[in-house]
Amino acid sequence: MARPKITGDMIKTMAKTMIARIKKVKAEVFHMSSEISFGNDEDTPIEGLTSIVVYLGSMQVRLRVPPTHNQVEEDVDTLLGYLRTMAISQSCTLPKAGSTLLKSETDFPITSYYQSLLDLQRYLEKLCLNLDKLKSC
Repeated sequence: MARPKITGDMIKTMAKTMIARIKKVKAEVFHMSSEISFGNDEDTPIEGLTSIVVYLGSMQVRLRVPPTHNQVEEDVDTLLGYLRTMAISQSCTLPKAGSTLLKSETDFPITSYYQSLLDLQRYLEKLCLNLDKLKSC
């Protein structure tokens, strides 16, 4: 049985669902004040499918420290699979999977996990506004 064609609308729906789940995890697990600032709000560019796959691949690794096995991790895996399929169908060159963790990410896993959720949320919000980038490598 053939899989349905992956569209920008599907990716947007998945991203919005993930954003909602991230917000829920942040509210239920971390109980952090919105006034607390984490990170440097680094802007990761969305240049095309390859850059999106690379970024989400690194997030996939970061979200596994500490291993929480929650729905957000599964969503990243699924979204990454769809985006890889899109990239292959457009003949994009994809780098080999793999990413290394920084020492701070393993030394402070809870803080690192929260920061990863924040970074992922910002990136997905930006992805929803830049769906045209899914048409290029």
